[in-house]
Amino acid sequence: RPALDTLTRYEVAGVVWFYIYHTLDWTFRQIGRVASLARRNVYPALGISALTAVLLGASSGRGAVISHGFENATQAQLVTDSSSSTTSDHNDQMATTGKVEWGDMVIVSSVIVGAAAFLLRRYLFGAGGEPELTIAQKAALARAQAATASGPKEYDPERDLVLRMRNAAKNVVILYGSQTGTAEDFATRLAKDIQSPAVRPLTLDPELYDWQCLSSLASDELVIFVLATAGEGEPTDNMETWFKALASDVEAPDESEVPEFRQPEEKPLLDEDAPLGGVSYAMFGLGNNTYEQFNHHARVIDRRMLALGAARIGERGEGDDDADIEEDFARWKEATLPLIRKHLGSSTPLESGDESMPEPTWRVVEMGADQVWTGGELFEGSAPVHDSRHPFAAPVTAAVELTPGADRHLLHVEVDLAGSGMRHEAGDHIGVYPTNADEEVDLLLAALGLLDKADVPIAAQATDPFAPQQSLFPVAATTYRAAFRHYLEITTPVPRAQIRSLVLPYAKSEAARSFLRPLAEDKDAHAATVAAGCMSLARLINATHEAERQAGALDAGEEPFALPIEAAVELCPRLQARLYSISSSGKVHPERPTITAVVLQYDSRTEQAAQAKMGARRCGVATNYLLGALRYLRGDAALDLAASGSGNPLRTGYLLSSSEGLPDVTDASGVPATKDNKDHVLQSFTLQPAPGTSIATRGLTMPVFIRKSTFRLPADNATPIIMIGPGTGLAPMRAFVQERALAAREDPDAPLGTALLFFGARTEARDYMYREELQELFADIQRVAPESQIITAFSRDQPQKVYVQHRLAEHAELVYRTLLCGQDKLGGPPRAHVYVCGDAKSMAKDVSKALTALISEREGVAESVAAKWVSEMRRLSRYQEDVWS
Repeated sequence: RPALDTLTRYEVAGVVWFYIYHTLDWTFRQIGRVASLARRNVYPALGISALTAVLLGASSGRGAVISHGFENATQAQLVTDSSSSTTSDHNDQMATTGKVEWGDMVIVSSVIVGAAAFLLRRYLFGAGGEPELTIAQKAALARAQAATASGPKEYDPERDLVLRMRNAAKNVVILYGSQTGTAEDFATRLAKDIQSPAVRPLTLDPELYDWQCLSSLASDELVIFVLATAGEGEPTDNMETWFKALASDVEAPDESEVPEFRQPEEKPLLDEDAPLGGVSYAMFGLGNNTYEQFNHHARVIDRRMLALGAARIGERGEGDDDADIEEDFARWKEATLPLIRKHLGSSTPLESGDESMPEPTWRVVEMGADQVWTGGELFEGSAPVHDSRHPFAAPVTAAVELTPGADRHLLHVEVDLAGSGMRHEAGDHIGVYPTNADEEVDLLLAALGLLDKADVPIAAQATDPFAPQQSLFPVAATTYRAAFRHYLEITTPVPRAQIRSLVLPYAKSEAARSFLRPLAEDKDAHAATVAAGCMSLARLINATHEAERQAGALDAGEEPFALPIEAAVELCPRLQARLYSISSSGKVHPERPTITAVVLQYDSRTEQAAQAKMGARRCGVATNYLLGALRYLRGDAALDLAASGSGNPLRTGYLLSSSEGLPDVTDASGVPATKDNKDHVLQSFTLQPAPGTSIATRGLTMPVFIRKSTFRLPADNATPIIMIGPGTGLAPMRAFVQERALAAREDPDAPLGTALLFFGARTEARDYMYREELQELFADIQRVAPESQIITAFSRDQPQKVYVQHRLAEHAELVYRTLLCGQDKLGGPPRAHVYVCGDAKSMAKDVSKALTALISEREGVAESVAAKWVSEMRRLSRYQEDVWS
């Protein structure tokens, strides 16, 4: 039998025909008409095969009957339909062959040959103009397409990224793998940074294009990857198809098979081992070094591109979000962009200090008052499938304070997914699109001088007719106010590179330039003033105005600093959804996922930032929005803007505010902040009511979607689980506990593994969330798995702080017994599953070290060996983390 990976279609035809012929032979034997030729050694004496005998017998009106005794059967017995007499000599058998009806033979043979030709049509009659492919190549392509169900099977010019690039008269394509929008933002900014007559970039979403077309890139063209790593070393959703194709072996990506790329007409036959020979690329990854698989996505794609024959320009860049990802990006650009320009023949690289007026990416047009606009895409229309791009306006069914006595707001929020078609499992995440607070929106409108036009309808269109995104907003028209409220991130610090490229060029006065230039060129100055102070665009503008005022620039007749709206919308990234681990089980509450979150507020660390109108207090966008939902549902003061008699039909929704003066002023940023008994600033929000509700009934919708996760319980309930979830890291553990308790109640006779939950908080009296519920759930579990229990660590209830990793060590015997799963010794990675959720920077690392030390001590092996076992647990998905920093 020849090796399959060397067969061409003609050889395949012979092999397949051989198997068809003998399969039919076997089939006729099984139905009892002819004997087994191989075992009985009969037909060689006749010079015919079993199939031929059938044809002969059928054409002569005879059937072939076999004696079924294997030991002594050495000859066939041909029996006529009208007689039961038999003969055993070969001469009589041969005599039957003389009665063949050759017309029948031709008919039967034609049917068989025709069927075989049809089955083999692709091998026998394939296009002769294409290069011959081996079965191994075809199989690799089939596996890649099967693993990436969305991948097209045939060439589609609409999904050809190289064709799209060339049609747009570009020579660089930038592909981003983005989960939260950061990588997309970096890719967009990179395109603007490298733009020149010789370097013409186009930014594309890889999800909309086929990886097979990468091989079409010419030597004077380039692809740049800007790839974020999601979860525990996973590709982003929009890069999943590409990742699975280029790195088909998940366990060992470097051993992946060579995928089948498209053969370009203008190129020689692609090398089977290095099909990307002649293709050049650059690579920048975004990650967080608190995760074990730091920048795994970019590293794997980088290695696969090199293995497939592509040539990398410069070094692979790696941004660390736990340190300073903006500076990492800036350093990579500084080193790589000159090489890119050289590769593409540019003789005029941009100088780093260039302060020329930038070309706008967006053109903002004010529209007539009679033109229709919507208050936000999140609450308009419907979609057949709800996802991150088409969130579901879910009614908020519950919002409560979990720990009223604590010094922080700890929230439990529940939404209703009925009618959405979305389902969730324990371990999944829910994405929430927040609304920016009115104080922040009006602060930016005032800084831009747009307060008087805040409710004027506008549209924002791309200045580049070939840009993949032609409209900045997902609706045809919006207003200045709605744009900053619903669509743009307006509270993040302005990156140093963007101060240099999009802010400094508009500084006309010497005072403004003197203030902005150090922030644009000195990373330490930027870190101390902008980053540490979380200086948003509005605060940066106000600080620049203050610098001009103090220097007397306006009195001297100098032109004041003014930032155009086109630059402002480019400086504000798209508002992204915030992801939360769902704290309820989909089996117990199928349509009611819950969120458990701490409301974030803090004071910035610089005096410069404190000079802005809002002071030094900084508020998390999404968690304060969730707090606003709780306040609205519990009955806090709110104003129906449509019914307020303001005379402005474009202001809709319910304005939630604790300030009595807010409804009467235009600029919410000028209203003194109201604080609650926890010294928490209560921001104002314009919320969207649920259909059919009013101020009196207090209904509210929230735009959400479900994101699937790999953070999963073991399929077998008999497998023990150890859960470590301090603080809000308890969220997915609560879902797991609900599910295990349900299994115990539904089938108390079925095996159920021990469940240990390690929970930590500041104090037991004020911070122990879900206490009564967890105790009831563990009572159900303990009836079936008696060693299951909650083990707590309250760090501030004693002089010396105690955390969950300390409790692991204290309960080493119980933990080790749970890890054993009934074995006497581990001897390798435990079969129990371990789950960790919470802080990635410290807690997750300390827990991993504590577990490694525990295994080392109990097993009597070196810590290096125990560490390898824990690593193997990770590889086998027995040690899973859902962490953040």
